[in-house]
Amino acid sequence: MAKRRAEQDTGEQDTEDGADEPSGPSLFDWARLVLGAAWRRKAATLLVFLAGLGGSFGYLKTRRPIYRVETRILAQRQTMLPSAIKPTVQDDSPTRAAWDLVHRRANIIAIVKAAGLLDAPPPAGAPQAPPAEPVDRADPVDGSDARMELLVARVDSAIKVDVEEGTITIAADWPDPVKAFRIAETAMQNFLEARHVQEISAIDEVISVLRGRVAVLRANMDRVTAEVQREFGRDPAPLARGGETRPGPPSEETVRLKSMLDAKERAIQDLEEFRRRKLAELQAQLDEKKGVYSEAHPAVISLRQEIAARSAESPQIASLREEEKSLRQQYQARLAQDRAQGGQVVVAAPQPSRATLTTAVDDDERVRQARSEYQQLLGRVTAAEVDLDAARTAFKYRYSVIWPAEIPKKPFSPKPAKIMGLGAVASLLLALGAATLLELLGGRVVEPWQVSKGLDVPVLARLERKR
Repeated sequence: MAKRRAEQDTGEQDTEDGADEPSGPSLFDWARLVLGAAWRRKAATLLVFLAGLGGSFGYLKTRRPIYRVETRILAQRQTMLPSAIKPTVQDDSPTRAAWDLVHRRANIIAIVKAAGLLDAPPPAGAPQAPPAEPVDRADPVDGSDARMELLVARVDSAIKVDVEEGTITIAADWPDPVKAFRIAETAMQNFLEARHVQEISAIDEVISVLRGRVAVLRANMDRVTAEVQREFGRDPAPLARGGETRPGPPSEETVRLKSMLDAKERAIQDLEEFRRRKLAELQAQLDEKKGVYSEAHPAVISLRQEIAARSAESPQIASLREEEKSLRQQYQARLAQDRAQGGQVVVAAPQPSRATLTTAVDDDERVRQARSEYQQLLGRVTAAEVDLDAARTAFKYRYSVIWPAEIPKKPFSPKPAKIMGLGAVASLLLALGAATLLELLGGRVVEPWQVSKGLDVPVLARLERKR
């Protein structure tokens, strides 16, 4: 009786243990099946694996190499601003709007021309220009314009700008290493010139407004002084006694336009001097290379082409010349308008000097107030001009190239080790999957769990074949 009770307890325990058994195969079971299938179907596994490796190798050989050129610029904050414009111009981050300046359309077009992309045949795989429409058009599209648009879009996507903690990195990816170098170098130069124009022109415009205000205060001081002199006994009608008239002082708008015109001329001179220094450096490098290599060497040819590209006018200088031309026309028109209005001042005929009259005029409160306002603003303008000259001189130290662009010797992409490594892993997985699929489709049962899953009955025993 006790033995039968023990057998019943054992059966109930087995039933409970069987309920806890997993209903499907485990990960280990699947792994054993996959490895076994690969071992039993060696030929198929090896064939699929070699086919995957061949595909990876073919992709590596057929893909066109891409070369990357990088240049880094260290941008430091401006430590000193002109004292007269501190309330107006704030010291912002020097890396602000770096991406927008580099990717500006005018700069991209200048890069396309400087790199000689229009003269070279389109690279393999590049999008082709759409065919011209056969219908009548009032504004037919030129083939060169269509290709320029394609190159502008391609160069814009090829240039990468990364800003991080005061460092600006400009990178260019292109199938030709020499043209990749020109793209990155031209983008860097255009950025420096654009920042120079942006910073110096903003300060110059503020100083131009101050100079116009100084002219107004100077005219006001002269007018108040003349009124006080007449009040203290100066002859009110000097023309009847040998007095004369002279042209009056220029208006505030005329002085402002003249100051802005001078500022544009100085900015053009600065950029041209900056470009001349760069050309001198390139010419020195060319002379050094010519002493070592022949005229047909790629380094010599590249330097000659870069010098030719640098000799062309940059978009910043072209824009400044247009602004200078417009300001000159406005200034001439305003000056003619001032003369047409007959602005004149009356200058009295020479009279004996009287120290008492001069002292009385100088001590008058109105004259002292007008003179104080004029001298204060004139001092601010003078200090601003000195600080502006210092900022213009220190610009090259504020933006310094810490990693110059160089012609790459090997492609950046594709990378053989990466492609073949990933291809080998993918080929192995594909081969194992193919062997397992053939094993399952063949209907061959090799694992105990396949019996349990297919027939829904438990496996009682497993017989090992004796070798």
